[in-house]
Amino acid sequence: MLSATTARFFGYYPGTVALVTAEHSGTRNVLSVGWHTALSADPPLYGVAVGRERGSHPLIVQSGQFGVNFLPLAAARAVQGAGVLSLHDRHDADKYARLGLTTLPHSPLAVTQAYLHYRCDVVNVVPTGDHDLFVGQVTEVHFDSAHYDEGGLFVGQAAVYLGRSAYVTTTQERQVYPPDDFV
Repeated sequence: MLSATTARFFGYYPGTVALVTAEHSGTRNVLSVGWHTALSADPPLYGVAVGRERGSHPLIVQSGQFGVNFLPLAAARAVQGAGVLSLHDRHDADKYARLGLTTLPHSPLAVTQAYLHYRCDVVNVVPTGDHDLFVGQVTEVHFDSAHYDEGGLFVGQAAVYLGRSAYVTTTQERQVYPPDDFV
């Protein structure tokens, strides 16, 4: 194994990229976020790291809420585009429309194309270097049952980011290790 001091492998890829949605005072945005994680089951907390210079940052701060959306491989172009297009660059353009994204009528932070969505209310903001970690309490969950089996196990085709604008998907082949195998 080779070792080096470099930022080249800093992204911890492969991994899923979440689309973070935010809206305040008539301005909405969607942003691709690679640094995100579940933080607690009770209460249900989810964290997303957002750069302070990003257009979504003030929308989250001012509204006190954000959405976390997971899209399948079929929507990887929109996932990539949400990270490349900037709210700062195109104030006249609706990123949702440009990327072919829609939202649920009763839940404007939920992207229709997502197989899983969390709506979160901000409960803490933790400065982490050049990003802020927004800790949100999950207050709403939407999921597309076509992507889950009867036991709630994901069986869809997740968009898995490899880095450098490349995506692959999950496979239907799986290994299951029951807990009693380790007793």
